[in-house]
Amino acid sequence: MHFDALTLACVAAELQRDLCPGRIQQVLLVDTHAIGFEVYTPGMRHQLLLALQPGTARVYTVSYKLRRGVEKDSPLLLLLRKYTRGALVVAVEQPDPTERVLRFALEHPEHGATTLLVELIGRQPNAILLNSAGHILECLHRLPASDAGRSVLPGQRYVAPPALDRLPPIDNGDDDYYMRLAQIVAQPGPLWKALVTGVAGLSPTAAREIAWRAQNAAATGEGVAVLAVVQALQELWAPLHGGGWKPGTIEEEGAVVGFAAYPVHFRGRFIEQPSMSAALERYYTEANAARAIDAYATQRGQVLAQVKRARTQLERRLAALDSDEPPPGAAEALRTQANWLLALGGQIEPGETTLLVDVGNETLHIALDPLLSPVEQAQRMFKRAAKLARAAEIIPQRRAELLADRELLEQLALDAQRAANQPELAAVVEELRNAGFLRQAKQRTPRVKRAGGGPLRFRTARGSEIIVGRNARQNELVTFKLARSHDLWLHVRGAPGSHVVLRTPASPPDERDVLIAAQLAAYHSSLRGERQVDVIVAERRWVSHAPGGRIGQALVARERVISVAAEMPEEVEGKSEEI
Repeated sequence: MHFDALTLACVAAELQRDLCPGRIQQVLLVDTHAIGFEVYTPGMRHQLLLALQPGTARVYTVSYKLRRGVEKDSPLLLLLRKYTRGALVVAVEQPDPTERVLRFALEHPEHGATTLLVELIGRQPNAILLNSAGHILECLHRLPASDAGRSVLPGQRYVAPPALDRLPPIDNGDDDYYMRLAQIVAQPGPLWKALVTGVAGLSPTAAREIAWRAQNAAATGEGVAVLAVVQALQELWAPLHGGGWKPGTIEEEGAVVGFAAYPVHFRGRFIEQPSMSAALERYYTEANAARAIDAYATQRGQVLAQVKRARTQLERRLAALDSDEPPPGAAEALRTQANWLLALGGQIEPGETTLLVDVGNETLHIALDPLLSPVEQAQRMFKRAAKLARAAEIIPQRRAELLADRELLEQLALDAQRAANQPELAAVVEELRNAGFLRQAKQRTPRVKRAGGGPLRFRTARGSEIIVGRNARQNELVTFKLARSHDLWLHVRGAPGSHVVLRTPASPPDERDVLIAAQLAAYHSSLRGERQVDVIVAERRWVSHAPGGRIGQALVARERVISVAAEMPEEVEGKSEEI
């Protein structure tokens, strides 16, 4: 769908009406391509989103609170905090009604006037902060000089994008205006394509609507009256000066497939919305849920990349252990050869390269080093045998530690994927650092308050309480702090996931409640969505810390296994996110 010049004009009119004058109270990076502002007007807080992703760039207000999604502050964010936080939004305007550029005029009580320009054009949409003299203070994306000679860099004077040589959508008074429009209409092929190419400010959506109004959506220029095209153009652009925008969404078979600032006839069913922002929000959340902004997508990706790097290093260490581990009995075999060298050293002739020893069921072949005496060679073999013996003892222990680390990393990867906010992502990084996978910071980072409370809590229809850990640290809490010895403990078999405790007033517990708890354990694991998942069930008294294990890792005895679907059970009456 196309966020075109008309859509931007409608949004600009709404922002001018709703935000001016309004004071900017907060500014944040929603992700690497999106900036969020909280603007306060008397009795109302507005969430303004500048989403500048290539191909889907847009500006509008949203009904939900914007959240920070990037851990590291960018140069632009630092300057926006300085110059725009606490500033008044004086005006919002679209300098050229045929171009997708928006201008926010700001007035700060300390730093004076600044301008925030939002360019929704080109391959890289941008946000550019200007001082009162029109020089660039900073921008979201620094752009070196292109073929057109325009660059966007701090310290330079801002230069507007070059205008395209196209016919204005409304008669500009030129003597040849109607002649040029007639030439465009007469172009071979679909009329809407000719309009997109020849008329400024038209997207394919707007051009198709004009073609439909002038004749029909499949019209070619042949036979279309120029005055009908003029009238359709005027109808779409009239609200630019007189108001009366009619924004809405386009629906087909109950699904939102588009949006427009004017009633659309050429496609689907047009549903008028209270504002252009409401139409945009509905489209980007309902029709494109898979592409909707994950407020923490960037930070989540950074955390998962850290987990992946740690996993890669760990796998290399495991591979090195495999190559260093001696075969079973290697140390003892080497000692045997050394003993035979000492026993038969006097029988070895100078220059011999192999000593053959008949031990009854086999013949030993002992390679001889001509540069060493039998005693010297035997001493070296004893030393090598001692190293092999130590390796045979240490390497399995080290492998067990690394396998526990791998299990922890699998759990932390799941924790990062399921994290619902920045503190939960920060908790994953903290566990990585605590486990030694990240370097300790030179200065201690202030502890982030964990949002969302503790583990999840559910209650079945029969009164049983079920507690579910949401990450590795909460798994530790659920199992070894909150659970009682007679409670049931559940965990998906052979995969990372939540520790689940079933606290029941009856003994033994109702089997229906056990199945619900098992479903919760399967659902809150990496196997979510599988049709059949094995879940371990044991009394808490038979669950202990894994020897040498990491946080949230347990050793289970006397367990049984039940199979359930990894789906959210319906038979739970209540749910809380705090304990």
